[in-house]
Amino acid sequence: MLKRFMISRDNKFFVAQITLLLAMLTAISPFATDTYIPALPTMAKYFGQPINMLEISLTVYFAGVAVGQFLGGPFSDSFGRKKVALTGLFLFSMSSLLAVFVPDVRLLWVLRFTQAIGGGCASVVNMAFVRDWFEGKQVARLSSLISMIMMMAPLAAPVIGSFLLLSFGWQSIFIFMFSVSLLAFILFYMLMPESRGREFITNLVTVPQFTKSYVRVFSSPKAVFLVLANSFAVAGMFTFLTGASFLYIDFFKVKVSHFPIFFGANILLNVALTFINFRLVKTIHPAKLLHVGLLLQLASGLLLFYAVRQDIPNLWIVFSLIVLFVGSLGLVFSNVVALILNQFPEISGSANAVIGVVRFALSGAVGSLLALFHTGTPIPMGTIMFGCTMLAYLLFIASKMTSE
Repeated sequence: MLKRFMISRDNKFFVAQITLLLAMLTAISPFATDTYIPALPTMAKYFGQPINMLEISLTVYFAGVAVGQFLGGPFSDSFGRKKVALTGLFLFSMSSLLAVFVPDVRLLWVLRFTQAIGGGCASVVNMAFVRDWFEGKQVARLSSLISMIMMMAPLAAPVIGSFLLLSFGWQSIFIFMFSVSLLAFILFYMLMPESRGREFITNLVTVPQFTKSYVRVFSSPKAVFLVLANSFAVAGMFTFLTGASFLYIDFFKVKVSHFPIFFGANILLNVALTFINFRLVKTIHPAKLLHVGLLLQLASGLLLFYAVRQDIPNLWIVFSLIVLFVGSLGLVFSNVVALILNQFPEISGSANAVIGVVRFALSGAVGSLLALFHTGTPIPMGTIMFGCTMLAYLLFIASKMTSE
């Protein structure tokens, strides 16, 4: 009965329809972080804890996503993409609902971790769906298109989070997460076809099979360097996400109602550069566009490193440099994904999992450094962001000097 609702590859709108569904799936995780960030100072007061204890909940979330993607990639290769996505969405929605009633910050960490495992399982299959149906530069183009649509989530999320926080309290943010993930579950269940060929679905994952795919990806030096370059570039952004509420609301005294404007500017530039990437990747190799993106991030990171060390850091200079730093990822992520997945077409689920696992594990580790070295100034944030982008660029150069 449900088959009549499912999207058909014969439909001329097939690409547009699956792109929207995959973008919605991918947007679940940004909603879980970006609606939540404006509430951190309020939640710190509610639980009677310093803000770095709430920042740890973001670090825990990144670690949970890494675990979810580590498990979800190989499982999607064996059980199919759709089953893994639906399982992840269910776990995410239930954890979100339970978080509404959490009485203690440490229990919040636990629920954020399980929520993140679900989000990781759901999001890791998005590019595996794409690679099952498409190949070559089309993968990079669709990845860019999905990223552009998905970026509407972090653009809207702080606005939604701030509104819910000021109108109904921080608990309403988790009710919102529950509602969005439940809607995604229903739509995905009814509309999304399975992309994994039946001959590849074994419904069985053994330990050797589980590790074989990962060993294959990690045995390619070029892939490893690209994965690490992408991970450090993104870890720099997650460093900003972890400390954004402190930076703008606590340090620069920006009003909570104005926070979405400062946060959303990052996303606008990211979307703009992702769109440019979408148009240019038809004629320019993804590696060249990736190089430009990493250079932009390195330049903004170096200037930010200097700006936060001034006696009185200037809000608008710091803000502008962070916008360029985060926005430059519009030329990074889609191209890294395309370069790696095209190298491993038959194990795209596991390959995409490697990208996600390393990215979120590294982001979690870097985020914990920010919480650990919290000084009440933006200096730790600027220093860590610069260190991340410098390592990302050096690793990319290493990948260019290495054969597959």
